[in-house]
Amino acid sequence: MFTGGNKMKRLLFGILLLAFVIVVPIPTMAGVDVSVSIALPPPIVFSAPPEMIVLPETYVYVVPDVDVDIFFYDGWWWRPWEGRWYRS
Repeated sequence: MFTGGNKMKRLLFGILLLAFVIVVPIPTMAGVDVSVSIALPPPIVFSAPPEMIVLPETYVYVVPDVDVDIFFYDGWWWRPWEGRWYRS
């Protein structure tokens, strides 16, 4: 059996340990760094709205007489570039 002195020492040690855990903050650090890099096509600038013609039997408009393929469909401008489609 424990004597009264040992019980008091254990109780005091427990209280001090609990106070240390509550009062002394343990620095914790968490961080996440995610980076995604997708090259975008160079912008195409028009000084005025471009001329568009509709592709027969579709709802797709195309901008003729430019060096790149530009389409207009369903409220979006579409452009293929390096194997992907981009819209704006």
